[in-house]
Amino acid sequence: MLPSKIPVRSRPVRSFDLITPQGQTYRFPQPTLLQRLLRWGLAHAETVAISAAILALIYVAGFVAEALDHSVFDACNDRVGLRRVG
Repeated sequence: MLPSKIPVRSRPVRSFDLITPQGQTYRFPQPTLLQRLLRWGLAHAETVAISAAILALIYVAGFVAEALDHSVFDACNDRVGLRRVG
């Protein structure tokens, strides 16, 4: 059975109101720029950490491949030089 309404994406909350049992309304101030940036950073921290780890592994693999590359080709060149074709 299909849903009768298409789900609407929730919008971010702009203000926070607290209604006390006595009926008083307390309005919290909007978050500062630093608080918003910190919240955004914490929300994306896992993605950034995984990306940094992958980039570090690629960087290290480049050095390892370069070190192995020279030694492997040197060994192959020595063996080819000993063989005589003819």
